Amino acid sequence: MKLGTWLLALMEPMLARILAALGFSVVTVTGFDLAVNQIKQLVMSQVNSLPMDMLNLFLYAGGGYALGMIFGAVTTKLLLWQIQSATKILGANVG
Repeated sequence: MKLGTWLLALMEPMLARILAALGFSVVTVTGFDLAVNQIKQLVMSQVNSLPMDMLNLFLYAGGGYALGMIFGAVTTKLLLWQIQSATKILGANVG
């Protein structure tokens, strides 16, 4: 094994931790947050355009809570996936 390869193998996990601590993942998480918020606004505008009786039935049946749970689950899954893939891009899976 060459010296440069060995040093790089030692530095990759530390570099990944430093960049993660400095907020490397926060930038990509913010992009996902903007995309999810746009989708959420689109869905809410479509739900609000329902006729009044259907909207009342939808909300009475718990449609608002259901949409909140769905968007929460999707957001959590995307954030976890993004954090894991960010450390893989850096060359070290710290998690």
